[in-house]
Parts: sequence; C-alpha cells; structure tokens
Amino acid sequence: MSTIAIVGGGIGGIVAAFTLKKAHPKHDVVVIEASPNLGGLLGVSHQIGGLSFDIGTHIPAETMIDELDEWLFGALYEDDVWQKITRISGGNYYDGQLDENHHNILSRSTYDDLDDNVKLPEKEINCVDDYLFRFGKYLTNNVFLPSLAKFIPCDAEKLEPEVQRYFALDRLSQHSGSTSPNTRLENSRIHPQGKKIPTAFYTSNGKGVSDWIAHLKVQLEQLGVKFLHGKKTVGFEVDNHKIEKLNFDDSSTFTCNQVIWSAPIETLLPLVSQQSSENFSKYYQRTKIKLFHFVFDIPYLTLCHYVNCFDTHVDPYRVTLYENFSGRNDKQKSYRCTVEVIGERAQNPNLDEAEIFRQLVEMGIVSADTKVMSSHETQVLNGFPIKHLGALSNARELCSEVTDMFKNIHLVGSAEPSTFFSNDVMIRTFTSLQAKLEEGKIT
Repeated sequence: MSTIAIVGGGIGGIVAAFTLKKAHPKHDVVVIEASPNLGGLLGVSHQIGGLSFDIGTHIPAETMIDELDEWLFGALYEDDVWQKITRISGGNYYDGQLDENHHNILSRSTYDDLDDNVKLPEKEINCVDDYLFRFGKYLTNNVFLPSLAKFIPCDAEKLEPEVQRYFALDRLSQHSGSTSPNTRLENSRIHPQGKKIPTAFYTSNGKGVSDWIAHLKVQLEQLGVKFLHGKKTVGFEVDNHKIEKLNFDDSSTFTCNQVIWSAPIETLLPLVSQQSSENFSKYYQRTKIKLFHFVFDIPYLTLCHYVNCFDTHVDPYRVTLYENFSGRNDKQKSYRCTVEVIGERAQNPNLDEAEIFRQLVEMGIVSADTKVMSSHETQVLNGFPIKHLGALSNARELCSEVTDMFKNIHLVGSAEPSTFFSNDVMIRTFTSLQAKLEEGKIT
C-alpha cells in the first residue's frame, strides 16, 4: 500500500486530502500538521460568552468547480444553520466617507480624463510602475500609494505589484457615469453585471468558520484520511532523489511514498537549503495584525458584511460585522464585530479598544450610544505577505529547484507562488493535483 504524506493542514491540505483519497481510496493519505488544529487561521476562533470570532474576515465561498463545491459545501446547502449569501456586501471608508456599496475605492467619471499615457519601463515592474501605467500619476500618488503605505510601511517601489491585491488596492469600483471603453481605467474596474457570483456561507448560530473546518475534517475521516497533529517537519531522509521519510521535531519519523507540501513555501526552504531560505527571507516577510473583538448591545449603523478602511486618518484595515451575514439580527441582543489593524499601527501601544471604538463611531459604523458588552484584543504574527520586488521570480526558481531535487514532492496551495487567498488555494490545489493524477505523476 502506498502512503501519501500531506504536509500542512490548512485549507489547501484539506482539499489535497480529499482529492487524493478520492483518486486513490486504497492508499494511506495522512495530513501532517504542526498545530493542534486543521484549517490554519480558518480553523481558529476566539470565544466570548459562547460567541465565536474569526481571525479576520473569512467567509467560505464556492469555487465554481462542481465536484469540489459538492464536497466542500454539499451538506451546508441543506442545513438551515448555514446562511447562503448570494452576494457578499463589502463597503469601504475613504476620504472621510463610508461607502456602503463598494469594497474598493469608488471610481469617478472625472478619473477618465486623468490618463497621462505613462509607459511601462523596460525593467522588472514594481508596484509603483504598475500603478502609474494603469492609473496615471494623480491616482497613483494621491489615492493608491497613501492607502497602501497605511498597511505596508515601506517603499512601494521595492514591492511586487501583486501586493496591491492583498489590500483591495488593485482596482477601482465602477462609477455610475458613462465610461469610455478606450480608457485604461476601464480594465481596472469591477464590473459585476452579468457575472455569476459564488454563493458564500456563514453560520447563523453564533459560531464561526471553524465549524466548517470541523465539518470537513469529519468528512475526511469518513473517507479514511488520517491525521498527525503536533508534528513539525524538520528534515527528510532521501534515497535516489526520493523522500523516503519525514523527520519531525520530536525525533520521530514518518515513512511515505509521495509528499504533498501545502504549507507556505518559507517553511520548506530551511529543510532544503539554509542559504536559499536566507536569500528568500530578503524578499518576503509578513505583516503583524492586531485584532479587536467586540460584542455590542445594539445593531450596527450599516448593513455591510465588512468595511475596508483605506482612509489614512483612521487605524483599522478592515471591520467585520458578523451579524449582518449570520442572519441572527435581532434574535439576540449581541452584535459581534472584529477590527483588524495592520503593520506599524498594530505596534502602537496607545491603540486600545476605547480608541478603536471611537473610530468606529467616527466612521459611522456604530452609534455613540452603543455599549460594549465584551471585548478582547489579540495578535496574529504571520499576517499578509509583504513581497519585495524579485520575490515571485525567486520563489518560482526555488520551487523548480525543490521539485528537481526530489522526484516525489509536489508543491500545492500556499507553497505555490502567488497563491494566498483561501479560494485561490482551494482552486489551485484541486486543479493542480487533478492534472498530476491525470498525467500519472501521483500513483
């Protein structure tokens, strides 16, 4: 019997386990996770008085791959505990205004006249180059760069353009006026008309996304997938360019025939080459995130599911308003809210719950007479990626080196360059492994 080891129990590892066990039901498929929980941040929640708080805005949504969605969400479609959200309602706060209809900064008809025909330079394109080419000088210098600097306090000329997307600063929302199809801005706007929007899911019982992860684990166990928790992989035993054993930090080992690495690539590199790991760290860091969880006594002032905060005069990055998508509404007089603060602002010792609440009132998200029934403050040390220019090309080279070095290792999900958001991880993990299975590379 063949044994497939999946290193990393995040959502990518979960999808990998389903995909491979379905294809090879007689193989041993084992998910190896260093932490006590599956699902990464999706599997972690904070509890206050029986209410759950997610670690950030994590709302599971369909991948638009029928087979995968049936496994991920099949039981949820029929379960009344799970709200089916046909459209996630995101808002944004920018320039002192709360826009409840767009989660990106709203475009304006006057922006169409700002194209100053900036040309792309003949060199590796950085974040500023990309902004200038797509949006021109005014929008780059007065809209995008100040907001980006709020989240990433480093020179944008040293960043990969991909970083824009992590903070919803890669495009504008469509304005209501007429738009010339000949403007570059036309291709940088969100056009939801005529598009099929994936259904999203959230619990209506005060619980969180971790309940979905627990449900997926049960489904994997029913398929015969096994789990090893508390096992950090620190080395390999190799023969003829094939990994035969994984070495763990507790000195135990695990024998396997195939290795699926779904954990972030930076966790793999020290096992392969300390020099490669050190070189990669020059290009790649992660932000720190401070989370403020609140329970309020009365409803919020907005119906948005979440609000992105691009305004540099307030500290939050994003505000999640759970009861607007949980469907609990007035059933209980407790309204959950999580506020994320990123980067240098998260390190400000004077930024406390009282100041965050004041800013929520200032932004028009809650009223001044709202009472804070409970609150909690915590941190996430490994938040959003900060990718310096050259990070993607370096990561691609390193991935090629790893797969050339070991014949039986497969990098999927978070181990692949440019894969960060959970839906991207699920889609790319499934499609990548399906292709490998069809090609006979995983037998």
